[in-house]
Amino acid sequence: MSSNFCTPTAAQARPARLAWAPRWALLIAAFVALSGGRAAAAATARFGDVVTVPGNALARFSGYRIDQLALFACAATACRVIPSQIDERDAAGSWVLDQGPEPNADDPPGVLDDNDVLLFMAADAADRAARAALPVGLPALELVLTDPLDGATRWAYLVAFPTTAPRADAAYVQYDPASDRVRGRRVTLGFQHGVPGYLALATDGTETNLLDRFKVRATAKFLWGLIRFSRSEDDITTQFVAYRQGPIRVIRRQRQWVRLGWGIHSPTFGSYTYFYSDGAELPVSLYLNFPPTYFFGDIEIRAVLDFRDLRGWSVLVPGRPAFAVDGVLTPDKAALNQLPATWFALLGPDITLVQVFNVGASLSNVRRRLLYHESPTKGDAPEDTAGELPGIGYQLDRWEKVPAGAHQLQSISYAVPRDIDVPGFLAARNAPLRVGVQPMP
Repeated sequence: MSSNFCTPTAAQARPARLAWAPRWALLIAAFVALSGGRAAAAATARFGDVVTVPGNALARFSGYRIDQLALFACAATACRVIPSQIDERDAAGSWVLDQGPEPNADDPPGVLDDNDVLLFMAADAADRAARAALPVGLPALELVLTDPLDGATRWAYLVAFPTTAPRADAAYVQYDPASDRVRGRRVTLGFQHGVPGYLALATDGTETNLLDRFKVRATAKFLWGLIRFSRSEDDITTQFVAYRQGPIRVIRRQRQWVRLGWGIHSPTFGSYTYFYSDGAELPVSLYLNFPPTYFFGDIEIRAVLDFRDLRGWSVLVPGRPAFAVDGVLTPDKAALNQLPATWFALLGPDITLVQVFNVGASLSNVRRRLLYHESPTKGDAPEDTAGELPGIGYQLDRWEKVPAGAHQLQSISYAVPRDIDVPGFLAARNAPLRVGVQPMP
């Protein structure tokens, strides 16, 4: 979860050029499973914020080896190294991912450039320090964090060492490539065949999987309506490309294509996913050579989290009171399928899971509605466990006015304390922390 100084966007995920059937790229990008966990609530809901500072704001240290740089926070006269990471980009603007089947490298590797990014947890910043409290005789930059909601200010200090800098032992997120699972402070998320298939709360001590499937469904008419066309997540083929793991976030990259039938498949497209201790982000930029309806008509896309059994939880959507998950789809619950919304929240006994879905201006004509199902026995096949308790996500249709060209969308998921005010929390996300950078004398 980023504080949006340099939120991952199209500039960090190079556009995929799709010749046809582009709806599938939008389908995969439209939704990412809930991930992350949060510490105790702060007055301004800033717990869990990740500060991202672009390398060009750290120009004083441009050309330094990354292992020479350490980030400090200070209280009174004592300073300590805090967890941080610097993610590199190569000359083409792609993230440098140093692990996995197809790693890539920067030129030169391990050196701070203007297009790199420094990350750290906002909660780790502390008091303003006197110059004498920092390592003596070493160059330093002062990072000033200001909260526009209440004016609160905190500080951190980036210091360059002549040799290898000290490192903090703590890590806020861990990734196990063997199981393809990422663990944050309270939630573990796992992938199966390139889509989320495992979601467990770390707070219960057992990590029981709550998720049956992440359902990705699309229907359309082909050849002027002569053929009705439908595909599910079982028709997606995934290649895991590479990853990078740091103490603040994990970046995971994959490429995918969809089996369309008749011995053909869609063009290959790639995506990044960013995992933090308290959330996950999937920003995507796509370039479509043709309008989505050039070959297909009546396109309908459904992206749904199918939960095994959340009875005892509640659901909150914009403008409606929270309601209980009890296995019964009442008329009021069914009416959610007509609700245009950009977020929903699942309120559990100890945690609240929040999912936000944003689209760029070029997709503003697509109709976006919530999709809600609830039944202990009936679900949208194929599925691994009967029923949806609940199934919740989004439905996208009316693609007729979407042109060829570049399109952006973003899915963000959070895990927050159970008693958080969700609309207030989301409002704070729209007022990101501000960062100033200045050299220390």
